[in-house]
Amino acid sequence: MKIPIFMPNKPGKRADIKVQVEEGKLFHLNKVNFVGVKLFKTADALMMPIFGMSEGDVFSTAKLRKGMEGLRKLYGEFGFIDMVPEPEPQPLPGTDKIDLTFNIDEGKQFFVRRIDFSGNTTTRDKVIRREILIDEGQIYNTRLWEISVLRLNQLGYFEQLKAEEAATISRDPKSSTVDITLKVKERGKNSIQLNGGVSGIAGSFIGFSYSTNNFLGLGETLSLDSQLGDRIRNVTFGFTEPYFLDRPMSVGFTVYTTRFNYDQAREVSLFSGRNLISQYNQLGTQNLLNYVSNGYGFTSFLSYPMKKLSFARLGFSYGFDTSNISTLTDSATAYFNYINFQGLSGPNSLSGIQTSKIVPSFSYNTVDHPITPSRGKSLFISTTFAGSVLGGNVNMIEPTLEGKYFRRGFAKGHVIGARVLGQFVSGFGGKTAPPFNRFYMGGEMDVRGFDIWGIGPYAYIPSSAPVPVLNNDGTARTQRVIRDGVEGFDAVTVQIPTYQLIFPGGDTKAVTNFEYRIPIFGPVIVAGFFDAGMNRISLPGQLTLNPGRVSELNGQFPSAGFDARARIASGTQKIRTSTGVELQVMMPVVNAPFRLYWAYNPTITETFLQPPVVVDRSLFPNQRTFIDSLTRSGQASPLFERRSTFRFSIGRTF
Repeated sequence: MKIPIFMPNKPGKRADIKVQVEEGKLFHLNKVNFVGVKLFKTADALMMPIFGMSEGDVFSTAKLRKGMEGLRKLYGEFGFIDMVPEPEPQPLPGTDKIDLTFNIDEGKQFFVRRIDFSGNTTTRDKVIRREILIDEGQIYNTRLWEISVLRLNQLGYFEQLKAEEAATISRDPKSSTVDITLKVKERGKNSIQLNGGVSGIAGSFIGFSYSTNNFLGLGETLSLDSQLGDRIRNVTFGFTEPYFLDRPMSVGFTVYTTRFNYDQAREVSLFSGRNLISQYNQLGTQNLLNYVSNGYGFTSFLSYPMKKLSFARLGFSYGFDTSNISTLTDSATAYFNYINFQGLSGPNSLSGIQTSKIVPSFSYNTVDHPITPSRGKSLFISTTFAGSVLGGNVNMIEPTLEGKYFRRGFAKGHVIGARVLGQFVSGFGGKTAPPFNRFYMGGEMDVRGFDIWGIGPYAYIPSSAPVPVLNNDGTARTQRVIRDGVEGFDAVTVQIPTYQLIFPGGDTKAVTNFEYRIPIFGPVIVAGFFDAGMNRISLPGQLTLNPGRVSELNGQFPSAGFDARARIASGTQKIRTSTGVELQVMMPVVNAPFRLYWAYNPTITETFLQPPVVVDRSLFPNQRTFIDSLTRSGQASPLFERRSTFRFSIGRTF
């Protein structure tokens, strides 16, 4: 290599430097020999794949360095932690070939004499020891030690541990033993998540979640989760024992109670961003879909690793739930009676809805930390099966697939994270899934820029409703009545065919999330994110009127020509997307990140939901009543989702 001297007399502060490079020959690997190998009988066949080079391949110093590191790890799995490889490349004169000889000094094989722990003021020694895959008296295995450190990180009890820094390893060459002292720094064992606001279904609410993941230092988890608001009131308590009877079997249970209060006029007002309560009340309170759902139940579960050294687990859970629906209006009664949720404890029952379900599952998880993940991947697959054969009266199947992936970003400390989630629910055996088992999306846990549970399809179902009869001058027509001997006047009404707006939830749910996290200083992180989600009705046949109700309506209104299907409102099933920036501050007190984020929603729904109009002039005594009924039954409902939002939360989306 030759670098010419640039001219120092030239004016200015810049100089051009020209570097002349002579590449030389491109060498290829000829033969490889391993000298001094006693541990392996077939050293060539075993070790060559580590270097990624075969005879005749281009010789690469980068692959050589990487292969030597792989060779050290291979020997480390057998206790030879002081093995030294010395490569000797020998170019063959007059050719482009290189012979490569490795002189291997294997050193001694080390065994574990003692394992000690420091820094665990709360966590019991046995909780740490059961995650370590090497025991005293065994060969020291560097690979098992790395897996042990990962298992400890996955607990979330300690600050992030690194395999090469987490322990002091003291060698005793005379006895060929090592003493290991693992140094940990405990995190706060209590975790808190908090969110709140105004949402599509939950209305004004506050969500609070508390858990302690290392109860009494024994590794058990206690959790309390609540959502308290105008429309939703959920409270859940859970307990998990990760090592039942000192075996790697995780068992636990949850008990919960739920209450769901739906007011159609208020919901439409929230979605549209306009107060339409008085406008909807003009339709008549009994024509609105207002109801309350109450439920309670429990779930018990267990999981077990497929193999000792495996990150894969098989799980199984059983749950039982009892729910009751109290309708507040005639329209809601018709909805639950006539939409095909029938067959629950007798035709069209609204009480005693009992769901007895089992959930087999498979999970695989190498994510390095549950709270501050930086690398690894996870996969969760489950299928919920509920059927009368299990003792309930709901027939339902619900498969779930969720995957997460974390890796290093484009600079030190940066983290790329991604998640995909898919769910599907369907009834079977002539029954459909109850309405509260369908999907509602939106908010911090899936698509951040939208209201909590605000993403879902709207639909119209055939129905009937009373409308006032008007005189030709527009005044309400009344009739004289006597009640309890007292004379009065009631409005004269006529029943008309109509389509009722419902928010039934979807049966198919898909979510994808992406984050790029950049550390700023200390516990402060800035993250850019992109979320996308879809919540749609893929099985319209699961959302139909029962034949008896269709016949009844068509018999009453022959000109309406109703069929059994629900008509999905246009534009309410499209994919929603949200992107933005998030400020995350790790709060040791609550053991979770405080998040302040701004979200911009590229794809939103901005439309007026127009119901089908099926009224006929022959149904009305005069033109004035007909025109008024056309206005009422054909009234459009505005649906305008927000383009951007600014929120705070405690916890993580994924």
